[in-house]
Amino acid sequence: MNETTKMNRFWEWVTTARKFTINLLFLLIVLIFLVALLGSIFSGSKLPDPEGKALVVNPQGPIVEQVSRSLDPLSFALYGPPTPGVNVRNVLFALKNAKEDERIEHVILQLDNIGGTGQTVLYDVGQALQELKDSGKNIVAVSDYYSEDSYYLASFANEIIMHPDGGVDIFGYSRIRTYYKTLIDKLEVTVNLFRVGKFKSAMEPYIRDSMSDAAKEASIAYLNVLWDSWKKVVSTNRDLKTEDIQNYADTLDELVIKEIGDTGKTALNFKLVDKLLNRNQQRDYLIDLVGSDEEEESFAQVSLREYFAIAKEEEAKNKSNNKIAVVVASGSIVDGTQPPGMIGGDSTARLLREAHEDEEVKAIVLRVDSGGGSAFASEVIREEIVVAKSKDIKVIASMSNVAASGGYWISASADEIWASHDTITGSIGIFGFLPTFEKTLDKIGVHTDGISTTKIGAGIDPMQPINPIIARVIQSNIEHGYQRFIKLVSESRNMTLEEVDEIAQGRVWAGETALEIGLIDNLGNMEDALKRAADLADLEDYKTFYPSLPSEWTDQILNQFFSKIDGIFGSRIGNKELIKRSVELANDLETYNDPKGIYLKCLDCLIY
Repeated sequence: MNETTKMNRFWEWVTTARKFTINLLFLLIVLIFLVALLGSIFSGSKLPDPEGKALVVNPQGPIVEQVSRSLDPLSFALYGPPTPGVNVRNVLFALKNAKEDERIEHVILQLDNIGGTGQTVLYDVGQALQELKDSGKNIVAVSDYYSEDSYYLASFANEIIMHPDGGVDIFGYSRIRTYYKTLIDKLEVTVNLFRVGKFKSAMEPYIRDSMSDAAKEASIAYLNVLWDSWKKVVSTNRDLKTEDIQNYADTLDELVIKEIGDTGKTALNFKLVDKLLNRNQQRDYLIDLVGSDEEEESFAQVSLREYFAIAKEEEAKNKSNNKIAVVVASGSIVDGTQPPGMIGGDSTARLLREAHEDEEVKAIVLRVDSGGGSAFASEVIREEIVVAKSKDIKVIASMSNVAASGGYWISASADEIWASHDTITGSIGIFGFLPTFEKTLDKIGVHTDGISTTKIGAGIDPMQPINPIIARVIQSNIEHGYQRFIKLVSESRNMTLEEVDEIAQGRVWAGETALEIGLIDNLGNMEDALKRAADLADLEDYKTFYPSLPSEWTDQILNQFFSKIDGIFGSRIGNKELIKRSVELANDLETYNDPKGIYLKCLDCLIY
């Protein structure tokens, strides 16, 4: 048997194994879908009566602007079942309704699984919890451990309960990135990078092994703003000083050693928690507080999912013909049509078009949570905003956790831009990224050759070195794109080109600073943006409308799959951080699909 035959048989075996795995996964999905469908048929859809029950807020996954339901087989295999999270608007809607609901006296926060929730979202949920507490509702937070995310929300509770063997992990904010230069050098990949902007460090992981001074300067500026905001909220809620919070994080080792390694007692003595109770004690305490549910052998409760459905029935009574369309743009901006959790140039433009073509829509709120991506896709989206305004439809851009680079581009043409104090925005800059693999292929004995009728040759070919003519064209295009970006901001924000250039250069800003330098119009949350949109459109009554793309039958199956698999498997199976970081490169590269290889993207906008 020659080598060619052996290789062919090897790939046949690989193909067979791949098909078998995919078919097995598909059958699993179908099975779970059928179980879910039959369960809903035979169990009925009657909602529980919340009278005398506590509302349990227990999100399975981060609280996000838009839930992603895409299934990545590789991620499934490496990390186990995903935790897609819950839409923040659902959480806020339920909490707002509970404030006025006399049947609800107690709200129980179980926040073990909300890691990855952005601070702007935390702030919005926190304000809703504060309003609940101010209305006389009793809020109790219960958890084994508390992270920065969960403790932020727990601090709004009347009482914080923790397991005696638990702890409050307050580590502050960091900006940690994985750098691939040495790996890329070993693979002999040629990174062709074109950029404008002193602080435009989005592609540093591919050309450096460490963070540049400019990136450090920009990152620490907004991280300090977010951290100070976090400390202020928590210290106010828990009647502590901000210096106490900082001291807890900086001297945690000394505090724990003082308590002979008892992290639970450390948190209790520091007044971060009010009670230390194990799980059985927690259940008994809540039964005494709320009352028992003998069938469930726990305290009387209604879940967030159930209560949201109850609240939606009340909302259906709103018969107003006036609509404010809310278009959610969450995730990386990618060319084409993309599923929820990503911003497709075509698909998001379609949502905006659906909104401005609806005669009942009087205003649009564009809710942005994105560090950008494809320049072309960003412009396709922005064009629809311009069309909406030409029809005298008011457009408000409401920034969530991040609205930077391409996220700012799609926001710039709105009538007004609103952001939270903790929003990360700016990053006005542009870059081009085109890797080529000619050296890699040469190393394994693969070569390219041919002829052409022009000096440009085959154009952009990843198997060949980039043509110098094309390189100069791209760099010129990048510089043109940057000038276009600052001109767009200049015209939209009533600033000179020089003023914009001074605050641009790819630099990132926190919300309050962005207001001071003129990048946004007001500080406020999503509800504030809706009220402002209603004011601008002269609406006394209205209902919100969320345009959405029609779901295919496969999407429906996946939705059922994810909703059930959360209950079967719980949270993710292990973290496997090293593997996760290794796969990060491939996943990130998938989002670089701009037709011209030009991007408005901010990778410095992510925090850990």
